[in-house]
Amino acid sequence: MSRSPKRNYKISFLLGIIFLGMFGYGPVWSAVGGELNPPGLTCQDAFPDLFKDICWKCIFPIRIGGKIVFGKDMPDNVDTANPDDWNPSDYFCTCKNSHGGTDIGIYVSFWEPARVIEAVRKPNCFPFLFGLDMGESLNISGAYGTRDGSMGKPGEKSFYNVHDLSFPLFTLLDIITGMSYCTDYLSGIDLLWFSEIDPTWNDDELSLYVNPEASLFANPTAQALCALDCTAASTDFPLNALFWCAGCWGSMYPLTGNSGVTGSPVRQTSLVASRLLAKLARNPVPPVMEYDTSGEDSKCEGRYRPFIKKSQYKFSTLFPIPETGGKCCHTLGSSTLLWGDHRNIPGTGEFQIYLMWRKRNCCLKLVWTP
Repeated sequence: MSRSPKRNYKISFLLGIIFLGMFGYGPVWSAVGGELNPPGLTCQDAFPDLFKDICWKCIFPIRIGGKIVFGKDMPDNVDTANPDDWNPSDYFCTCKNSHGGTDIGIYVSFWEPARVIEAVRKPNCFPFLFGLDMGESLNISGAYGTRDGSMGKPGEKSFYNVHDLSFPLFTLLDIITGMSYCTDYLSGIDLLWFSEIDPTWNDDELSLYVNPEASLFANPTAQALCALDCTAASTDFPLNALFWCAGCWGSMYPLTGNSGVTGSPVRQTSLVASRLLAKLARNPVPPVMEYDTSGEDSKCEGRYRPFIKKSQYKFSTLFPIPETGGKCCHTLGSSTLLWGDHRNIPGTGEFQIYLMWRKRNCCLKLVWTP
């Protein structure tokens, strides 16, 4: 299935969520103290400095025809046992264009800053959008968490709302423009998805109806395998075959904001951020969907995969302490002890913001033939 930028899908998605909200899946309890809105939380302006807060070397390695031409000191999938993804062995590629002709180009691979994911405890607070606070106006369905989906009592689980925003930095800064098949289909900052209006985000049981495969992995054997994913993600790239695992961060299921992970806000927010990507990969409604942008069949456009492709994602922290030094970007599931726990500032733990880097294997157009 190819992607589509049509905005009417977004309208249909919102109307569908509102319809579900009318049937009783409204806000219930917060995971903190059983209150609808925990006191003391403020909505701060946390829009980053595009030069000082961005780890630009996360773009590497850059490959042409599968061969690294820039960034050889960065982790690559040529000499490692756990590759980040497929890379071509050929230099030249072709794509069918909208005019019925064929475009001829060369294979190019790099990591693009594509999305921003923010995890907040204060509902309807958008720190990345200059601290926009919508108050109670969006509390339709999924703004508050429950213990186990019982919709009746608060619990000890942590709960975060998450927001998915398009942030195509290369296009915004005119670094990469006019490169057919190698740029994101979105060209500006846009709010793509937010959990406050989704009734499945705060209810584990309701989420099970949408993602029934979660019941297959709710057992000790499946969860024990996540230790392998944790090791792989912390040393290299995560294991795509274990799609129900989020490495050292916890279990990918249920695809809700309710998490039994406590004690580390960085780990909690990283887990719900990865669940968001998994949720959007399962959601067959473009354009808020996560596509495979790095596989063998993705050189011309993103391809649909029913489960998240973990190896095509890297993250760098934007708030509260930007991740700009050292390796400065981490894979999905990498232990927070290696990169993140020291970036949590007491008093600002009510939200975290991450820049998502997505690998792109694409066909850079050189020649067009009718």
